[in-house]
Amino acid sequence: LSNHLSTSSDSDADASSDEDRPEQPSSPASGSSSHQQFEPAPRCRVCVIGGGAYGTAMATVCARNEHDVVLLVRNGEQADAISKQHRNPRTLSEFELPHNVTATTSLAEAVEGAALVILALPAQATPAWLAANRNNLPEDVLLCSTAKGLHLESKQLLSHAMRRALGRRSPPLAFLSGPSFARDIMQSDPTAVVVASSYLPHAVAVQRIMSSLSFRVYTSQDTVGVELGGALKNPLAIGAGMIEGMGLGTNTLAAFVTRAANELRELCVAMGGRADTIAGLAGVGDLMLTAFGQQSRNRRCGARVVAGERLEDVVSEMTVEGVPTATVACHYADQCGLELPLFRTVAAVLDGSVDARDAKDAIMGRPLKREMWPRQPPRGRRGGVEGDPAVGGGTRGAQLRGRALAPSVPQLGGSPVL
Repeated sequence: LSNHLSTSSDSDADASSDEDRPEQPSSPASGSSSHQQFEPAPRCRVCVIGGGAYGTAMATVCARNEHDVVLLVRNGEQADAISKQHRNPRTLSEFELPHNVTATTSLAEAVEGAALVILALPAQATPAWLAANRNNLPEDVLLCSTAKGLHLESKQLLSHAMRRALGRRSPPLAFLSGPSFARDIMQSDPTAVVVASSYLPHAVAVQRIMSSLSFRVYTSQDTVGVELGGALKNPLAIGAGMIEGMGLGTNTLAAFVTRAANELRELCVAMGGRADTIAGLAGVGDLMLTAFGQQSRNRRCGARVVAGERLEDVVSEMTVEGVPTATVACHYADQCGLELPLFRTVAAVLDGSVDARDAKDAIMGRPLKREMWPRQPPRGRRGGVEGDPAVGGGTRGAQLRGRALAPSVPQLGGSPVL
């Protein structure tokens, strides 16, 4: 990887915090706008696994930066159309793809010489794909996952399921998240995302390969917060769709999204993520996109379910990551001793145990309380149920809410081993 990115600055590699640093003006790269004050990565080869809408968008982002991009798809006709006609016939076919995007059905051909492999697969399919193909992936290639979900089968963070699938020879991992509809990316609408890796230079490598004047990538080392923010906002976006489907107004939606953001932060911090990560692109940013955006599958799912459609019919037509994630989110809430009424209500409506219209009154009729608890110095370790009282963790926070703490939860990398 260092051979491809030999111009990385020492300040990036030695950074101990993911807070924004002042940008230093530099000479614009060849062919770039005079407004671009950052140096892109040297030209390299990028492999994108998955020929769906988001995979197509990721391939386009990298190709616009003059990298050589290979899309791995399952269908030979789709591969031929992408390579020869420069269009993906299965999705976003109205957009012409850059001519430096090709496609193949051969994994060996796709990953040969790649500096970066972007995994643009559904969350539930990602670990199984890695387990089946791990011996065909170069050991030192950087893998960047764009999936936003929790692993339902193991009730783990997707990163933990991925590492287990990869075994001992796990390549370096990074995780990209944030408010980014594929269609908007293809239209070159200015988009900002965040990529997280426990080893910051890996996140910086992805940042430099992908960043441009229309696609800005921030970095983070909070992999737990970035993963959980991207995953847990999905069931909350289903709840926003339910509000729309019931014909309720903007007052209701604004109140729901605000309180949903609070629950998202509370659960993520209890699991070892950072509150400021949830306040950023991977948390509140992505929640706003999926709660308000017309392209959101999670939002459309919620609206259709409360309109009377069967959930099974909805998910048979499109991938809705928020449906399986709702169940896992409630499991996490139980393990951390958190109430989280909005998460639980969405899950109950989805499994049919509660009617959405009854849920509305149940939420509004809950005991009255203070909106926010005053911030106090954290007690005990960061994360887990001993975290910051302001976000629901810590002994004092639990006592103020009148509920007992959950039993101690084993920890692995800041996230419960469930």
